[in-house]
Amino acid sequence: MKLRTVSVVISVLLLVLMAGCTGTGQTETKTATPVQTESPATEIPTEAPAGVQTPVADPLLAGTWYLKLISEQNGTAQVQALNPEITVIFDERSNISGYSGCNQYSGQYTLSGSVLPDGKAIEIGPLVVTKKACIDSATTEATYLEILQAAASYLVNTNQELTITDDSGNALVYQRTPYSGTAVPRGS
Repeated sequence: MKLRTVSVVISVLLLVLMAGCTGTGQTETKTATPVQTESPATEIPTEAPAGVQTPVADPLLAGTWYLKLISEQNGTAQVQALNPEITVIFDERSNISGYSGCNQYSGQYTLSGSVLPDGKAIEIGPLVVTKKACIDSATTEATYLEILQAAASYLVNTNQELTITDDSGNALVYQRTPYSGTAVPRGS
């Protein structure tokens, strides 16, 4: 008698579970169909809403650049950057990274598409920088990172040089090709 009761209970439970599984799948299919065919209000907009900036990309900016010159105070104090290690890398997803002479850095950049007197508008940072201590290059590195994070505009000229300028007129000038071993003066 006990065996028969247990068999009936197990059979009923299996029927309930099977009915529940098939019923849920049918219900989901029936409710999903009307939602997909409803009014255009459920469509994904193809344009950004008013007041929201869409990211701008510039293929001329993308890639690796090698620092050539740091120009402070509208060109009155220029430092020739002969360290081939100082780089900036821009990618198409608005990421920036590079080597600042002692430390690695990374962050984000934003292009608005606006044209300014010194080039196109750009915002860089905040940057994340490693904390390695380098006494010989600390001043140059600090100046470099300060100007880079204060960037307001950039310009890529016909000679494949990139100039990044801040609102104070300080500038970083880069070139596409790295310095060769013979281009860097020994002992400088």
